[in-house]
Amino acid sequence: MCLAVIAWQPNTSAPLTVVANRDEFRQRPTAPMHWWADADILAGKDLQAGGTWLGFNRSGLFALLTNIRPGFVGHQAAKSRGNLIRKFLLENQPIEHFHQSLMLDIELYGGFNLLLGDMERLFWFSSTMPEGQWLEPGVYGLSNDSLDTPWPKTELAKEQMRRFLASQSAPLLHSDILTSSAPADEGRLPQTGVPLEWERLISAQTITNEQYGTRCRTYIQSQNGLFNITEQQLTDGGEVSSSCEFQLPY
Repeated sequence: MCLAVIAWQPNTSAPLTVVANRDEFRQRPTAPMHWWADADILAGKDLQAGGTWLGFNRSGLFALLTNIRPGFVGHQAAKSRGNLIRKFLLENQPIEHFHQSLMLDIELYGGFNLLLGDMERLFWFSSTMPEGQWLEPGVYGLSNDSLDTPWPKTELAKEQMRRFLASQSAPLLHSDILTSSAPADEGRLPQTGVPLEWERLISAQTITNEQYGTRCRTYIQSQNGLFNITEQQLTDGGEVSSSCEFQLPY
């Protein structure tokens, strides 16, 4: 997953609202969100490495992961970062215990951001900022650098989420959050070590390309003790090809 916007309002009837895009090479085999047969996890699945980018368990734990550049192309790590979410959701540990246990071998994973929640608390840390932080109420953007790095698509995502929260005139599913396929102006492109043509391509919120792009979009709204989750599968042109819905208590 490469772009997410998070609205965190603890101690309210609707503590968490998330919209997240997963960007990946199109040939990488993937299963859409489902209850895993071999684990008590609700998540999509990377069928190549066995992990996931976003998931839940029946105890109300939630996790979301993005990669960090450099390392976008050609980097091989000893352990798949997608298995971090699997590990967190299976072990069912308190967030701080899981975080501390991971410090022992964090360098074995490719660069990552990891967001962990138990619906009372939300914690972010990364391979470049392993100490992390507990999130205060607010709107946060997360892409392929540290939390709230002001890339154009991340700043736009936060603006879109704030607009939605202020009006809520339409359902989250019908909002414009993360749907823009326009690349950033060249003068505002980040410089992350990938070629300029790639930098331009992946600066869009929704990446439309035959080889690499936004494969799915997930909408999460927590309200009155329930997660309402919709995952949409997207074509290489950014259109919705199928979707699935889940409701899960927390």
